[in-house]
Amino acid sequence: PNVVTYGLTEGCDYYASEIGFNQDGMPKYKVSNAGGVLCEVQLSVPGEHNILNSLAAFACCHLIGVDAESIAETLSKFKGTQRRFDVLGTTEKGVKVIDDYAHHPTEIKATLSAVQNVKHETLWCLFQPHTYTRTLALFDEFVDSFGDTDKLVMAEIYAAREKNIHKISSKELVDKIKEKYPEKEVHFYETLDEIADFVYENAEAGDLVLTMGAGDIYQAGEKILAKDNK
Repeated sequence: PNVVTYGLTEGCDYYASEIGFNQDGMPKYKVSNAGGVLCEVQLSVPGEHNILNSLAAFACCHLIGVDAESIAETLSKFKGTQRRFDVLGTTEKGVKVIDDYAHHPTEIKATLSAVQNVKHETLWCLFQPHTYTRTLALFDEFVDSFGDTDKLVMAEIYAAREKNIHKISSKELVDKIKEKYPEKEVHFYETLDEIADFVYENAEAGDLVLTMGAGDIYQAGEKILAKDNK
């Protein structure tokens, strides 16, 4: 079969080099193949995983005859899907608020890794676990998912359609994280209003607040921004 490879090394048919990130954490790189450098790509979605995703798209289009510059221009306009690294706004104090749908440990780690390329002072992660069964099944993985955040604020589990037959709470996650990583600042609040109050009062200029989860945690970010008008 005819196999075409892509990646971050010269051994691939299509590869990215000279990778950099702008002040918003969005990657820029040069695309090359056996013929040399084809063009430069500036993405509007963050993370190394999106460099690879865009390379795959680039290779597919280039192989069917689309010119490199047209592909690069189209990739630069792709903003991603809703609730994927959505910039909700910046408070009057200068705290940027971003929302992301990540709710599985692998997604959480990828998103927190991508955020490192966004200029910030302190990174606040406001996380809401999604469903009791997932929280229970992936409990240990969740405990180890937040290494790249400076301050973690945990909301209560979003039930969706489930009933809490396991009698589990986010507080158990918080207690385990504190036990395993005593140097990490971790908080638990039952309501989004309490989370918004706490973060609004304590986040400083230059900090980045990331709301994360598949439930309604994005409302905490909206509530933080709305406090400027009260």
